[in-house]
Amino acid sequence: MRRYLLAAVALTTFVAASASAAEIENKATVVCEGNEKNRDTYLQMWKILFMDRDGARAGEFYAPQVISHNSDAGGPGSTVTPADMAKMWAASKKFNPERVLEDELILCAGDYVVVRTTIKSADNAGIGGYPPTGKPYTATATDIYRFNNGKVVERWGNSDLVSIFRQAGYTFVPKELAPPPPSKPME
Repeated sequence: MRRYLLAAVALTTFVAASASAAEIENKATVVCEGNEKNRDTYLQMWKILFMDRDGARAGEFYAPQVISHNSDAGGPGSTVTPADMAKMWAASKKFNPERVLEDELILCAGDYVVVRTTIKSADNAGIGGYPPTGKPYTATATDIYRFNNGKVVERWGNSDLVSIFRQAGYTFVPKELAPPPPSKPME
């Protein structure tokens, strides 16, 4: 019996020692057979950029030019740089310091990593030019990253913005009936 207990402890120690810190912290179900490099890069990116929001390190994970299909970067087919991403992470940290991303599922296939995430934050900066409500929200998002030579070269993403708007207390009305948003630009 003692021999089995020692074997179990040794195996647990080996697995824990071989797992990265990001893997241990990220509780997602991970399905990535044969493409561990992209998985590991994503898990480090999740820890350093998404959780710590250390934008100064964006160049470690993003290629010099990234094709972005996300609305946060100007829309489908726009190009962003690591400097653009660093600014986004700085704004995220400034306006949503309590924000947490909880990955639920990570899938890898070839050059792609697909992630299903739950976002928990609060409306601290306002949405669409409206003043912040301070109300908390929880929403889901799906992100797809294409890697080349260990860096993101293309990304797609969407989140449940309608749910965020509703939880933040915004009311939806048809565009022709809605008053224009305030003209004060967001900081």
